[in-house]
Amino acid sequence: MQFLALSLTRRDALAGCLLTLMIATSIMPGASLLPAGILGWSAALLLSYRLGQRQRIQTGWLIGLGVAGIVWGALHGVPLNPSQILAGNQGLVSLLAAVSFLRLVTRPDVATPDAAPPQGRKALWRTLIGVHLFGAVINLSTVVILGDRMTAYGRLGKRQALVLSRGFAAAAFWSPFFSAMAAALTYAPGAELGIVILAGLPMAALSLWLTTREIGPAFIGYPMNFSALWIPGLLVVIVLTLHALIAHWSILAIIALSAPLLTATILLARESWNAGASLRAHVMQGLASMVNELALFLAAGLTSLTYTMSDWLPFDHFGPLQASLLLTVMVGIATLGVHPVISIAVSGVWLAPLHAEPNLLAIYSVDGLGDWGAC
Repeated sequence: MQFLALSLTRRDALAGCLLTLMIATSIMPGASLLPAGILGWSAALLLSYRLGQRQRIQTGWLIGLGVAGIVWGALHGVPLNPSQILAGNQGLVSLLAAVSFLRLVTRPDVATPDAAPPQGRKALWRTLIGVHLFGAVINLSTVVILGDRMTAYGRLGKRQALVLSRGFAAAAFWSPFFSAMAAALTYAPGAELGIVILAGLPMAALSLWLTTREIGPAFIGYPMNFSALWIPGLLVVIVLTLHALIAHWSILAIIALSAPLLTATILLARESWNAGASLRAHVMQGLASMVNELALFLAAGLTSLTYTMSDWLPFDHFGPLQASLLLTVMVGIATLGVHPVISIAVSGVWLAPLHAEPNLLAIYSVDGLGDWGAC
């Protein structure tokens, strides 16, 4: 544990290197995820000083539930599986780390930096769609970038904050780069990405439309420039093409490989030899900012082991009615402060003996995360 005695800057840098290695070791088809899991947990330990109190409590509860499941299973003859213990959510964690590289090349820049902020219903729609599309790729940093520009007198207006938060959260319904989709594909093996996306797009559109109805036309928005969206579009084409050519290769692993490589290629074209400095800065400093997601999803992977603690199931099959009931319960629990990924991790493994239709299970999962974010 001597590495915990390093300075905070060095801990961030070492954790970033470990996370980069974690991505590299988790993308090979058929390879064990145990090395990647060890690297992920080591990075989380290095970055634990960055966790807030709420994250520490939730992570602690998750680890406690996981350990209880391990002990209960061992007492009842269930063999220990190191890969399941340390890498239960590894595909999801690697995807989140890999997608973070896209921040270097995809930014919601302003169309005209010196122009007055746009106003009215058109500005509302452009801001809402902008934070939705950019947030679907580069995640929460989009909200920070837009919110900083839209801040007036040191404060962000309530309606502006509502547009940014709901526009961003609605991307959870369909975005293949969101943790929601990664969690759904992890706990619903066999689900088809295209079907889940098609089911989520109408939900996202409805969520955005309801937001505009609530906000009204008197709105000061963000001078959005959509030109950078060709990058995530290209990434989607690359990912779907590779998935069609190599069907047995996990979609999460394909994204984890494609996102950093596409980022590096674009940086080389834009910055030539200075691209290395940008990539190095992200590895040494930027990756450390994902500590909350890292700790939460690594710990949530342990909760999949709690299924050994009980053989009771609430249903004898899993259909639309059962999915609706579970979705309602999951959103209700989330309003109490429990992250939906915890509910997805537990219920996904818990319902596995029912052999639920994977696309239905995945759609219910992403809808749960999207509804929670829009509340």
